Amino acid sequence: MTYQQQPPAAPKRAPLAFRLALAAWVIAEAAAFFGLAYLIGFFYTILIAVGTTVLGVVLVTNAGKKSFRAARDYLNSGGDPTRELPNGYVIAGAVCLIIPGFVTDFVGLLLFFPPTRLIFRGLGRWLAASAPVMRFGGGDVIDGEVIDERSAGDVRTGERGFDADAPVKYGDTKNGPRSIDPGP
Repeated sequence: MTYQQQPPAAPKRAPLAFRLALAAWVIAEAAAFFGLAYLIGFFYTILIAVGTTVLGVVLVTNAGKKSFRAARDYLNSGGDPTRELPNGYVIAGAVCLIIPGFVTDFVGLLLFFPPTRLIFRGLGRWLAASAPVMRFGGGDVIDGEVIDERSAGDVRTGERGFDADAPVKYGDTKNGPRSIDPGP
């Protein structure tokens, strides 16, 4: 008996606007790199690229600690968890510095300064509003009730049963987990 296999479906392609933006970004990064290498030399261009990456890592570490501490304090005081992350723009700028490329380094430096953040704030809100809704799972929801089946003699919790002097045997149905299903 032979089975016919279906050819695999072609993967979905990214939208044209995204592909064009990605191509423009790669071309801009290459032009910036080769332009700077032509002006100051290849060695100094590599040195600057490594330096901005190290600076980005240091800034992510420091700003991340500060940001998470501020967010924790804000949430512990009863704040709204849907508001934007404190120092979020600084963290995004530091991540842009970590990514190799001088165009992303320029964007990262713009994210550090409060006057230029207004541009990115509007862009971020527009992107968030136009992003498709993501749904995870997709399965049926089964209504149910949680029943706590642990007894005082549950081996998993380390508690001794009703007979505290008896040795606990693993796999013993008296002290082990019980089945909820009564069976046939």
